[in-house]
Amino acid sequence: MQIALSDEQRLVVATAKRVASEHLEPRAAHYDETATHPVESWKALWENGLLGMAVPRAYGGLGLEMLSYVMVVEALAQGCTNTAMTVHMHSVVQRYIDALATPEVKAWLYPEVVEEGRMFGSWGSEPGRRGGSGVVQTVLSRDGDGFVINGQKHFCTMAGGAYRYMVHCSMEGMEGPGSVTMAMVPRDAKGLKIMGEWNTLGMRGTVSPSVSFDGCRVQAKAVMGRPGLSERVGVGQGFGLGYAAVYLGAAERALEFFVEHSKTSRYAPDPEMLSHSLVVQRGVAEMTLALEGARGVLYDSASRWEEDADPIRRAILAARSKYLATQAALMVTSKALQLAGGRVAHRRYPLERIYRDVRTCTLMPPNAERSLEIVGRSELGLTDDLLVLRHSS
Repeated sequence: MQIALSDEQRLVVATAKRVASEHLEPRAAHYDETATHPVESWKALWENGLLGMAVPRAYGGLGLEMLSYVMVVEALAQGCTNTAMTVHMHSVVQRYIDALATPEVKAWLYPEVVEEGRMFGSWGSEPGRRGGSGVVQTVLSRDGDGFVINGQKHFCTMAGGAYRYMVHCSMEGMEGPGSVTMAMVPRDAKGLKIMGEWNTLGMRGTVSPSVSFDGCRVQAKAVMGRPGLSERVGVGQGFGLGYAAVYLGAAERALEFFVEHSKTSRYAPDPEMLSHSLVVQRGVAEMTLALEGARGVLYDSASRWEEDADPIRRAILAARSKYLATQAALMVTSKALQLAGGRVAHRRYPLERIYRDVRTCTLMPPNAERSLEIVGRSELGLTDDLLVLRHSS
């Protein structure tokens, strides 16, 4: 899909590709093996201006619109799936700050990102809730001139690594989506406890264990927006759109590796390189077309993002993109591994790591079944019945 980009857009995407190649990919295997935060990769993003890509320009960021943004995330994922996913979640938090916070709070938080290179996480998932749906059980209560948080979250990406965390809470005394309130919690807050280990199939560098809050106190200014507003600003749906970009970027790198492997590998008794095999040629065509189709829908959705901030319509755009990107990425990584054979299953090659990462991160909400439900209801004119998913990490 050919997209007409401005010189500024081309430059930021080119910067992302360079950073992914020079800084992210050389470290990706280490962060996967050790299941540790990609702190050096985050630093490289900050030094190249990409940590503030969703921070408004008035506060020193790039202020990227959604099309440029997903292209950057896609490029970063070609270097390291984990780094791309964490910076995407960080960036959605920056968009929440823009939509919910007062100018005073923006002037407080944004310099931490732009000037100090701080990472922000987003914690919404809970053990008793499925895919971000259902009642938020973590409760935010008034306490003197501030608030306290009590509850438990899981899949808390960047726990212990990010500087602040946007915690999705229910305001005490209120029920339903109208109670949901975002609170910014510093990582050294008393009452915040990281629990358990993070030892997973893939996405090991996202470091996402469970976290409990026991009388965790936050300042009044750290609570952003009135209860329920975060559900109406159309920001949370951007999680799914960025996930799609991560999936496609990772799968693109897998296909690139397989193509180069096919051009340079020959196994007896075949006299030609693998690339001369009709099976390989058909496989490459199938993988290429799947990625091109999914990318076209993602770019189209991103191009339409700023037209309408309605949460339901954005949920539909995100569901279309995430479903197609999920299916394409799963197929590409699986087929590339199958066609390349057992030799590339060794951990010295990137393909097995990308395969594990894609198989893991495509489980994030809304999953494939929920995405199809959203699209199906839209096509059948049942959008009034759609519950807008809160796409939280």
